[in-house]
Amino acid sequence: MLGCWATSREVTVQLRGVHSSNITLTPFNGVRFALPLQRVDSLLPGNRCRFIVPDSLLPGEFLLRFDYRAKAGDAPYPAEMQFYLNRENIRLYAHPLYLGGDSLRMEGDVENTVWNGFQKTNMLHRQQIGLLEQLLGNYTRRNSKLYTVALKEYEDRRVDYNRWLDSMTVAHRDCYVSHLFKFQQIGKQNWLALPADRVEGVAAHWFDGFNFNDTTVLRSRQMSEFINGYLGLYGMRATTEALRDSLFTQAGRQACRLASAGNPKVYGWFVDYFYMGYETYNITSGLRMLEEHQNNPRCLTSKKMEIARRLAGLKNQLPGTQCANLLVHDFDDRPHTINLQGNTKKQLVLFYESDCGHCIDLLAELTKWYAEPEHAAALTVYTIALDDTRQHWEPAFLKNKFPWIDRWAPGGVNSQAAADYYMLSTPSLFLLDENGKLLSIPTSVEGLDKSLRE
Repeated sequence: MLGCWATSREVTVQLRGVHSSNITLTPFNGVRFALPLQRVDSLLPGNRCRFIVPDSLLPGEFLLRFDYRAKAGDAPYPAEMQFYLNRENIRLYAHPLYLGGDSLRMEGDVENTVWNGFQKTNMLHRQQIGLLEQLLGNYTRRNSKLYTVALKEYEDRRVDYNRWLDSMTVAHRDCYVSHLFKFQQIGKQNWLALPADRVEGVAAHWFDGFNFNDTTVLRSRQMSEFINGYLGLYGMRATTEALRDSLFTQAGRQACRLASAGNPKVYGWFVDYFYMGYETYNITSGLRMLEEHQNNPRCLTSKKMEIARRLAGLKNQLPGTQCANLLVHDFDDRPHTINLQGNTKKQLVLFYESDCGHCIDLLAELTKWYAEPEHAAALTVYTIALDDTRQHWEPAFLKNKFPWIDRWAPGGVNSQAAADYYMLSTPSLFLLDENGKLLSIPTSVEGLDKSLRE
């Protein structure tokens, strides 16, 4: 049935109530609202602009952003609204200061009307269940009559609520948003078990009833929030970094195993999701776990090459490995080769991007740490910018004025330097000995300091 849904649609926006506004429309890409589909500049009140959404993005969730000026001399101020788009061309009469409630008019819309009505009724249903959950979770007299009555009342309401969700899904089966109702489903819990065991039980049955063949949900925030909730059940049990890595690897193994029996696109989405999380937190056990899925021809992951490259790095970047010299350019765009062999001190190679927030924080911390004479005396530092263009790196170079050698690798993450170190994300640190052999791959300045002292 979904095949007949997919065709390009129009979103028309008529501005009112402000002096002017720039407007952008951005699709949800499965993880976030990333690249704008289209931008309209300086729309005046009473005028209309039109966005064309291709069938490849339908059905899906979208973000409409207004950077508006309330008066002629004002600086632009942002306002945002999210909405669903499926089979209808829709027209919005939008006042950027009042994008919620009755102030926003949407003509031709069905999806958002159904979704907003569902949300209001759903909140009323869940309020009473939430109160019972608080009672069952906090009441200590588990053998009392009150607790027994509350358990039965909770279970009755939970079953009735899930039936109501099913009925809403059937009643609105022609709408895209009906596929999102199921994310509200409440699974069964053993309230008499110890809290840790109860959480573990919820995690084990998290995907009961989830349809691993439904590709339409992949472009919704509901899907991301659903998986985030699943991971949260593992994260709350992580008391150490090592335990966190183990638990998140276990979570990914369970989820990807279940997804492997479903639609290849859904399977690929799960692998992409866990890969990005493991890469962000440098969970190498999780990355190694993904190898079997990356090699599965049924897995339509968009990160196949990145995962393969990262796994190659894990296999080749072992302590004692000889690291490649760095092929870089200086500020005057002259090529250089940084020779990592035959030096007098241990060496740190740090890859970064100038506009990466995590990189900026790490470099600030490293600068403070390196200001200690004993640290500067023990270590030679090379920072390598993996910005796509020199235009991104040059202003940062002039601003940072690092007390060490800072260079740019032409090509960024596709440069030879990045390839030699199997680089896929920043920041990344490599601690080498005097002859360029790998000692460790710390993930923080604290970890670097610890490695130097060992």
